[in-house]
Amino acid sequence: MFKELMKKIVKTIDSHRVYQEATGNSLLKVLFDKGLTGEYLSFFKMNAILGEHRTLFNMYIPKKRGGYTEVDLVFIHETGIYVVESKNYSAWIYGNGEQKDWTQVFPNGKEYSFYNPIKQNEVHIRALQHVLPALPPNLFINLVVFSERCQLKEIEFTQERTYVMKRPELKELLLKLIKYQKVIFTPAQIQAMYDALKQYEQVDERIVQEHRESVQKYQR
Repeated sequence: MFKELMKKIVKTIDSHRVYQEATGNSLLKVLFDKGLTGEYLSFFKMNAILGEHRTLFNMYIPKKRGGYTEVDLVFIHETGIYVVESKNYSAWIYGNGEQKDWTQVFPNGKEYSFYNPIKQNEVHIRALQHVLPALPPNLFINLVVFSERCQLKEIEFTQERTYVMKRPELKELLLKLIKYQKVIFTPAQIQAMYDALKQYEQVDERIVQEHRESVQKYQR
């Protein structure tokens, strides 16, 4: 029992070290930022998956028609490329794969709309395909991960290679997916993709601001 506890502690320390080296975000910053907390917890679960893999965070990927799109997390595994859109929301969530907007409903009856996260992550995947043109579309998996604090109500969609879940379900889903997937990437290929995408992690503040302005313009 003590050995298992020590293994978990070492794994936790190692996971945070990898995350902090990649993002520059300290544990204190993660604890006080809901968005980063969700991202980190998703990474923590994915990092425990067996097999060769690398992870990238908060990338600003150039889109084919100009501008940038922000990708929360990309998990490059030997069985495919798992693209995560992390939503650290609470309350009840309603949505359909074809709708433009989904709805967040609080106990007091207040409702808020937000852009369909499936479609949002499809934009991310198209941008990744643009910068990694040699990869066929069926190697990308669309993962929309909500906080454990919400309840997913009447979520319906028909898109292939797409999954919507709460964060506690992420590891189990990945284990099921990976169990039935063939190994398609060698360690060298994984490293090559990681190196190609790494440049989009730590981008110039001008690019970040440009993206924020485009999002605000879209939301008006």
